[in-house]
Amino acid sequence: MKILVVGTGSIGKRHIGNLLALGAEVLTYSYRQQAAPELAAALASDIDAVVVANRTDQHMAVALMAAQHGKHLFLEKPLAVSLDHSAELLRLVREQALVVEAGFMLRFHPNLQWLHAYLQSGELGEIMHARASVGQWLPDWRPGTDHRLGYGAFRATGGGVIFDLIHELDLVNWLLGPVADVTAMTRTVPALEIETEAVAQIGLRMASGVLAQVHLDYVRPGYGRDMELVGRHGVLIWDYVKGSVWLERAGTAPALVHQVPEGFERNTMFRQHMAHFLERIQHPTLPAASPLPDAIDVLRLALASHIASDERRHVDPRSLSPAAY
Repeated sequence: MKILVVGTGSIGKRHIGNLLALGAEVLTYSYRQQAAPELAAALASDIDAVVVANRTDQHMAVALMAAQHGKHLFLEKPLAVSLDHSAELLRLVREQALVVEAGFMLRFHPNLQWLHAYLQSGELGEIMHARASVGQWLPDWRPGTDHRLGYGAFRATGGGVIFDLIHELDLVNWLLGPVADVTAMTRTVPALEIETEAVAQIGLRMASGVLAQVHLDYVRPGYGRDMELVGRHGVLIWDYVKGSVWLERAGTAPALVHQVPEGFERNTMFRQHMAHFLERIQHPTLPAASPLPDAIDVLRLALASHIASDERRHVDPRSLSPAAY
């Protein structure tokens, strides 16, 4: 199988390594501003699929070109920085029956897959509220690089915690959605010397009535990522760093109910997601792990969060259209 990876930054390099390990033939293109003739020629060649891993604000241009050439797509998150052309991309994908996966690799985390199944079983009872949180001091993310010059420093290129740490919005939507109402507050942090929001507190009301809080930040001194789901029959607590899920019930000590298997590492999720994408190309009837409509919905949540914070109001993400933002 021949795969073109567009974008050779850190995430592009990760995908290249995983594709090679999975036995794919890999071509690469380092996309900067405007698509050069070389990219058009590559898309017109006998490649099977395109991994879109360039800068967020350039994702949609490449995705549309690839879809117009009938190529299957692995789209890094977030899908884009606006909803423009998202309906066109969805139309092309459906008309040509293209295989698409959005890069929400946390859906392949073993703790979260167990948690998703447990919620589907109904054993926790009616879910009342949830909280998801992630944070890390931004200068520590990529040693040897200047965070003030990276995409995270500029909103126009997809920076700021709402776009950059969009996984938590996806997880809440995947586990509890759809979302009917969004509120948000954000703040910048002068010490980081970036223009984008460094802390966000996002409130979500699901169509089911469940309330959720999502906390995202660039300022936590050490990396942390966790989630808590409160149901009528107990509380589930996920800790990414410890690789564990705990269940608390009234009157009993917390019980460890799931632990990541031995040998699990962060790249395991990326590799398994890419393997699933390649398998779907060969067997298109396999279900998507992270389908394009979900990626569009989560982009709506991110945009609604920005609007809610900027305008200090509630926003129904389902009401957003390309003309609304």
